Formats: sequence, structure tokens, C-alpha cells
Amino acid sequence: MSEKKKYSFQSDFSMLALLLIPIAVAVNFVGGQLAVALKIPLYLDCIGTILVAMLCGPWVGGLAGLVTNLVLGISNPTFFIFAIVNVSVGIVTGFCARWNGFSVWWKWLISMFLMAITSLIIAAPIVVLAFGGVTASGTSLITATLMATGSNIWKAVFSTELVFTVTDRIISFVITYLIIRVIPARTLIKFSCGEHYIKKAKESKVG
Repeated sequence: MSEKKKYSFQSDFSMLALLLIPIAVAVNFVGGQLAVALKIPLYLDCIGTILVAMLCGPWVGGLAGLVTNLVLGISNPTFFIFAIVNVSVGIVTGFCARWNGFSVWWKWLISMFLMAITSLIIAAPIVVLAFGGVTASGTSLITATLMATGSNIWKAVFSTELVFTVTDRIISFVITYLIIRVIPARTLIKFSCGEHYIKKAKESKVG
């Protein structure tokens, strides 16, 4: 019986993990700006955070999320307020990775659900209390439409965010999974949680 791996703060923040953070920030920046420019009801600003969290664990993932929003906030201060959402994405996803929450499809579903619900619970009150239900994202138009039909602001925001946050996270996870699949095993093993994906990568090649 193999001994359960013990994680440490120091092992999570390896040199390779630290080098991955700027890449994650760049991916988040491109995804977030693309969503805003196209006015689509998605965010796409957590893909890099999810990737780092899945490979390096919760604390590196949370840091990647924080740095992302601090960088994006320079041009758009709105991102400063939503930093806690991106941080929570990294932390929840990182703990799911530590618990091998991406080994089989039903664990993927649970992990995506936990992360999406956490994002919703944190983000929705910010949207309502700080912005009156209207932000720069493409979901605001749908929220405004629901409010125009008689829905109160809380119901409109939570309904909209529930649908599109879950959709956004599913897309982000799929993209992240495809990226991890092409990372060589000799590289994956260097990350704190990388070993969880080596066996699956080998099985997918055999299949």
C-alpha cells in the first residue's frame, strides 16, 4: 500500500510553480479581455488560475488568481473588487486537485460544482451590492432583461450567474484538461499535484 503524499507550502511553491504564475496571468488576461470585447455572457478569466491550481495546489492557485486581478485592475479597477472570486477559484480547485478530484468523470463533476458554487456565492453579492446588478460582463444584459420582466435584483443576478458561471467553469476546465493532457509526464511530476494526471495520461494513450 502506497503512503499518502504529504504536501507542504514549500513544495507547492517550487521554482517551476512560480514560473507558471505569469503564464497563468497572461492566459487569464487574454481570456477575460476577449470575453469583455465580444460581450459574451462568460468570463474566461480563470483558465490560468485553474491550470495552476490543478498542477500546484491551492495556495499557488490562489496567488495566481490574486495576481491576475491585481494586474487587470490596473486598467479596470472593477477587477480589484472581484479578486476574492479568482482567489477562491484557485484555492477550491487546488484542494480538489490534492484530493485527486480529477481522476474520474464523477469527481470532475463534483469538483466543477464545488468551484462554480463557491464563485457564485462570492460573486453574486458583489455584483448586487457594489454594482447594482450591472457590470462590464456580457451577463449584465441578461440580468437587466430579467429585472425588466419583474424579477427582483437578487433573483435576476443569482439566476444569471448560476447558469453562466457553471457554463464558464465547464469550458475553463475542459480547456485546462486539454492543456494538461499534452504536458509530458516528466514535467507533470515536477508539480505538487502533477502525479495525479500521469496515470490518466498514460491510460488515454493506451486507449
